[in-house]
Amino acid sequence: MLNVRPHQPDPPELTPEPTSPSGARFRVLLTEDRARPDEHWTRQLTQLVRPLGVQASIAADAKQALAILESTSIHAAVIDLNTPGGQSSETGGGLWLLQVVQRLPHRPPVVVVNSHSYSQKQSGRMLNQALNLGAFSVVNWPVQIDTLLSTFQRLIERAYNNHWPPEAGQP
Repeated sequence: MLNVRPHQPDPPELTPEPTSPSGARFRVLLTEDRARPDEHWTRQLTQLVRPLGVQASIAADAKQALAILESTSIHAAVIDLNTPGGQSSETGGGLWLLQVVQRLPHRPPVVVVNSHSYSQKQSGRMLNQALNLGAFSVVNWPVQIDTLLSTFQRLIERAYNNHWPPEAGQP
């Protein structure tokens, strides 16, 4: 018996999304909260989103994150409240970094990762501060990659009108 299929025209050529010279169409800053980065969720996320044209820059502390923000055009930031560094010994550098980000001329939307090392009262107070400082969203620790990806989707829909952000200098 002969197996015959109707003729299917070739699919139309797809125009690729515009990308930067580095190949990234969306750049995100991720901060870490612990000393063993090889096991951190940021490594998993970086590998997962790279094929989508997302470039993730990982900072081990608040000062390194600030250096990345000052040298690179970042479209979004994921700041762990327990990020080391910053100005306050009472809290992690995450809240300090969020305050600094809000003073930048180009403020990328920020997703805050709720810390697991604070008491419920401390955590509630810090989350309230983060939201008052303009955090786009809060995700709980331990970070679930699918939750973070859904948050990125909402962020792109709301902050960038459901389009990849334009390159610096483009309308």
